[in-house]
Amino acid sequence: MPLINTSVLLQVADRAAYQFGKFIDVCAVVQQEGNGFYFDIVSETEDADVEIPCDSPYHDVDMDMLVGFMVKNGTRLPNIVGGMNAHFNRLDSSGVPLQVGGWDGYLASNNVRVSDFFAQLFAVTNNYYMLANNVFSESADQFARLQVGSGPVLTFTDGVNYGNGSGMNPANGVFYAATQLKIVVTSMGSTNLEVRLSVKNVSNNPTTIDVTIPGGSAPGTEIPVGTSADRFLDVTAAIFKPSGSTGTVGDDMKVMNKKERQIVM
Repeated sequence: MPLINTSVLLQVADRAAYQFGKFIDVCAVVQQEGNGFYFDIVSETEDADVEIPCDSPYHDVDMDMLVGFMVKNGTRLPNIVGGMNAHFNRLDSSGVPLQVGGWDGYLASNNVRVSDFFAQLFAVTNNYYMLANNVFSESADQFARLQVGSGPVLTFTDGVNYGNGSGMNPANGVFYAATQLKIVVTSMGSTNLEVRLSVKNVSNNPTTIDVTIPGGSAPGTEIPVGTSADRFLDVTAAIFKPSGSTGTVGDDMKVMNKKERQIVM
């Protein structure tokens, strides 16, 4: 009895993640105050005959336009999580589940990760979080800012991090799996800039990695840091690469997460 192929599982997970992301967009629109929340509209009438029957139910409507409530109670999207759990729990010829640990066990065993949007769907479905090491961020997260000043000096401004990489960290929007990084150019002179980033790897151990930002790079240019195998939890410092090119005064760039993949329908 075969376990589902990784490419098929990720196609399922990414489609569900994409749909959940669209529900987030919808909720962001319908939660806006606009010309006033229902409760405020009826309260401002100062008319007891309006307020007494309307205040409580209108307040409930104002408070329940939440993506988790909408998806769990208004769609069957949670079936995507539960149906796959049923597959994982099927027994092989030896009486052992096809996948111990469900979604988290499968992802960890195959060294793949799902979108944070899927992790949110998982949490809505099961009332507990996936493990952060199995989830990549859907946000554009700034790990650091690098600026070249007179001297020359390289100014490092710290940004976000994805936690300590513990296998017990919940995917609650604070912790994520380690990510490949990229440099995003804000402004760049005509000379190459070679930097050495101090980072923490997937095991939260400190290490370094070098990256060259080509002179003349246009604003918005993205330069990968290492390869997809080079994934990090944090950027803690940066220096000019020893004996390397120090760029141009005024060089300005951000160290960002490089999203693991683009989810699609």
